[in-house]
Amino acid sequence: MEVAEKIRYFRQQRGMSQEQLAKSAGININTIRKYELGHRKPKLEQLQRIADGMEISVIEFLEIEIKDEADLIAMLKKISPLFQWAGMKKILQREEK
Repeated sequence: MEVAEKIRYFRQQRGMSQEQLAKSAGININTIRKYELGHRKPKLEQLQRIADGMEISVIEFLEIEIKDEADLIAMLKKISPLFQWAGMKKILQREEK
């Protein structure tokens, strides 16, 4: 399922209109429409706001395929700015050395 489909799916599952999602996520309704139509692809920060607006984890929108430790570390680096994990920052910095 593409990100556009996931946004629409989770929004509908929560019984929200596009307008309600836009308001709760703090994103313009036209932008929400474009995301759901696949005309625009949201950046990770925007996905976080959408997820917060629907009270779900941003991970629901990510296509994550982890085959090995390197994939896991890459995925954690990608999502780490979204979380305030003090321990995670130390782990990721350790891996870069």
